[in-house]
Amino acid sequence: MRFDSRPKAGPTQIEIETIDGRRAPVKLVVNPRARHVSVRIDPTRREAIATAPSQRHLKHAAQFAAERAGWIAQELSRLPQGVSLAPGARAPLRGVAHLLVYEHGRAAPRIEGGDAPRLVVPAPDAALFEPRLLRFFKDQARENLIDRVAAHAVTLGVRPARLQVKELRSRWGSCSVDGVLSFSWRLVLAPPFVLDYLAAHEVAHLREMNHSRRFWAHVKRCIPDYEIGRAWLHERGSELHAVGMAR
Repeated sequence: MRFDSRPKAGPTQIEIETIDGRRAPVKLVVNPRARHVSVRIDPTRREAIATAPSQRHLKHAAQFAAERAGWIAQELSRLPQGVSLAPGARAPLRGVAHLLVYEHGRAAPRIEGGDAPRLVVPAPDAALFEPRLLRFFKDQARENLIDRVAAHAVTLGVRPARLQVKELRSRWGSCSVDGVLSFSWRLVLAPPFVLDYLAAHEVAHLREMNHSRRFWAHVKRCIPDYEIGRAWLHERGSELHAVGMAR
């Protein structure tokens, strides 16, 4: 096994060769808070990320990734098949697969139920299908999250400063020190109990900015069986990241 340190897609991108001769992308990242070099898989970008605590440790991080080429190839191969956000494909919404349908027009997207539900996305041009679909997903996620965050905030006696829904690459949600809650729009693709768990999780951080026993006690006050949503994300979260990442 060897790695090619010549830039591929920028100065922090390399490729490594696996034992079967295939090549896998590795992004090199400097994180001053890191205590040592490490390698993880980014399921959204479908690449490995090697982290170094400083610029001078980047070469070590690249070598570290090359030595783990077999593990990287194995983990990348385990990622679910990508789901295209294109007409004719099937994408989940609240845990239920929907056939994506393009319709010429300017009306709002709509769901047609039945045994084989359809998500119809009107657009004046087919090229606008995906961006309009993504906006629909984000709007639906925001609507659901506003409702669940408000409910859990009442339970814990807290008041978030703001709620935002966006593309989050490495986490499902976050809570800033000034009370801003951020969530991945992809949560609306999962069954509702998963989104509800994340809402409770981030609201609980308004009481405890850690993952101590007190923190989990707050989550449990909101959702007594929160472990079910937590486990679902751990086991099947990569399925959400696969949406929009057809390969």
